[in-house]
Amino acid sequence: MNTFARVLIGSSLILAACTDNSMQSAESDLYDRVAAPAPMMKSASSEVSGGASESPAAANYLAYRYGYDFSLPVSAVKSTAERHAQLCLDAGPRLCQILSQSTQDYDADNVSASITLRAEPDWLVQFSETMSQSVEAADGKLTSSRVSAEDLTRQILDVDARLSAQTTLRNRLQGLLETRNAELPDLLALERELARVQGEIESATSRLRALRERVSMSIVDIGYQTKRRAVSGSVFSPIGSALKDFVGTISQGLAAVINLIAFVLPWVLLVILPGTWLVLWLRRRVSRKKASDS
Repeated sequence: MNTFARVLIGSSLILAACTDNSMQSAESDLYDRVAAPAPMMKSASSEVSGGASESPAAANYLAYRYGYDFSLPVSAVKSTAERHAQLCLDAGPRLCQILSQSTQDYDADNVSASITLRAEPDWLVQFSETMSQSVEAADGKLTSSRVSAEDLTRQILDVDARLSAQTTLRNRLQGLLETRNAELPDLLALERELARVQGEIESATSRLRALRERVSMSIVDIGYQTKRRAVSGSVFSPIGSALKDFVGTISQGLAAVINLIAFVLPWVLLVILPGTWLVLWLRRRVSRKKASDS
């Protein structure tokens, strides 16, 4: 084995040791943060949104998801949902992105809509206030709200450590590639290794960018349902309800009788009546024969 191959193998072993040490240090920092008290939700969102450009070990990385369900008059469901979607579009993709939008028309009195968007936390605070005001102006109300958070700290630290290690390896491989006294087979092997490392760097970079985007922008699920009409109460309501049930019961009974007649009638016409006539005819014939014999 020549000197160039020894150098390449030695660099790989050193880098592997550095990668293990980086991962152990990252996991140690993560365990220290997990043992600490959890921050308030609002402060955590602000810290995460500003910590995307800081050191990976500087803060917890939490991806928040919010949910709101509104009850509105049937005539205001579509218009309110479209107004909220337009607010997101007007803000631009840097602050808000619509992931999905749908409307369901079941009948004239039942309409629903839904929107899923990704929003920047600070802009989301203003959007929530505007959204609540528009719903109240449309004679609607908030029926439910929810919030959940996914801790992406471990994934981000892991990807960042691997990216740092692969970047160091790429730089060393590029330095070795500049050596002109290596043999051709070693140069080809080095170029293949450099291409593989570069591919892993690009993959890790994309993965890290996607994770940071999940942290810097929150997911919001918004549902719009038709408000149920209130039935006016009255002392005669039980009587009206009983009469309605009475008429319904009679209708069901008549329908059952009609169905029974429709089921039995073919058998009466095709089987029972011909069979009865045949039995009576045979009996009369037998009786006449007995009378003639006697």
